[in-house]
Amino acid sequence: MARPLKESLDYFPLDIDFDQDDKLVVVIGKYGMQGLGVIVKIMGEVYRNGYFYPWTEREHYVCSNRVNVDINLLKEIVNECIKWGFFNQKVYESHNVLTSKGFQKRYIEAAKRRKSISIIEDYLLIDPSEECKNVSHSISIINANGNPVNVYINPDKCNNKSAETPQSKVKESKGKESKKEDKDTSADLPPANPDPQNPASPKSRVKKKRVYEETSPYYRMALYFKNKVEQMAEAEGLKHLTANTNLQSWADDFRKLEDIDKQSDRQLIQQVMDWVVKDEFWSKNVISASSFRDKFPRLVLEMKKSGRPKKSFQGGSNKPHNPVVEPTTSGEGVSDEEFEALMRAAEEMKSSKGGRSYAKALA
Repeated sequence: MARPLKESLDYFPLDIDFDQDDKLVVVIGKYGMQGLGVIVKIMGEVYRNGYFYPWTEREHYVCSNRVNVDINLLKEIVNECIKWGFFNQKVYESHNVLTSKGFQKRYIEAAKRRKSISIIEDYLLIDPSEECKNVSHSISIINANGNPVNVYINPDKCNNKSAETPQSKVKESKGKESKKEDKDTSADLPPANPDPQNPASPKSRVKKKRVYEETSPYYRMALYFKNKVEQMAEAEGLKHLTANTNLQSWADDFRKLEDIDKQSDRQLIQQVMDWVVKDEFWSKNVISASSFRDKFPRLVLEMKKSGRPKKSFQGGSNKPHNPVVEPTTSGEGVSDEEFEALMRAAEEMKSSKGGRSYAKALA
């Protein structure tokens, strides 16, 4: 009997700043370390199953018992994760399954050397025609009964020996068995010590990570926005959300905003920074430089709709101020007697509905 194919992972990657993910910051901010523990536990269950985790009444009680959290609180935390996109809402509502595009991509990356990778068609969120280029063999799309619906084979492997059938290998080996002993394979071996000075060397192709000085404009932009977000978070009682902010990463996002996205108007960028932390909706959805860059065009339009913000950049307009009405700087004032006469004339005009008494009073 053939050995069943392994679907689960023995371990899964966990980035050091995964709690800064925009899809998790609100959940962690709302439920604290208890919410973080529940999320990590469910991530383990997802990868234990491969790339998804059924979320039915049975799993509610099992997971609640394992993490020692009240079942109602547990379901609230998961519902918040679905609401903010950490788990795919459409798949959950259709099949009561927790998964996401990110889980499926990381599962394929971890299992790429396996002879076969299977994904259920109803849960599919990735593009298998693209992901198959990263695996050693193929990705099979199966239905709910486990029957294959489609198979995506790595196009680079189609002409390699790994794509040959066992029968063809046996026939070839019988005809060339004696020749293999004399065949020189030294030309196929990679060099033992790659030359570090050679541009083609793998070591020389390692890209150095940018480091931004504190005087860099991008670092200052990152620091300015971090302070703005901290003020907003502190007012909401969530100051810890920005405790682990990576200013170098934020500075790189602002550089990309200018260099790649061609948004070079720094005055406009700062106006949007000032506005977004005050907007009731966007202040909860844009709390990092990456989300700020990603939504910048939309934020500009929303800011314009809500009205022009006050200019907060240094300097200002050098144009002279022209008052609408020129102030009076000369001439005598109206005496008390003249003022009383005018008031009486106005009363008489009102009572007589004519202008003759007004002229008489002035005379």
